[in-house]
Amino acid sequence: MSKLWQIVANTLLYGFLLWLLYDSTLHEWDPWFAFVVAFVLVLAIVISLIPALHAPRVSPGQYPYDD
Repeated sequence: MSKLWQIVANTLLYGFLLWLLYDSTLHEWDPWFAFVVAFVLVLAIVISLIPALHAPRVSPGQYPYDD
């Protein structure tokens, strides 16, 4: 059930980014905001498609340090 919510949330977020991109290019011309939104959208797609960029697991680290 958790995967379904992740898919729904990602679909809504990507849809919102696409709407922002449409709004900043075709509706009202704002090239800087359109560039930022497009950059975030492309970065999110690249990170989700390239498995090597995913963290294999989260490490708790070594805190507190024993000196």
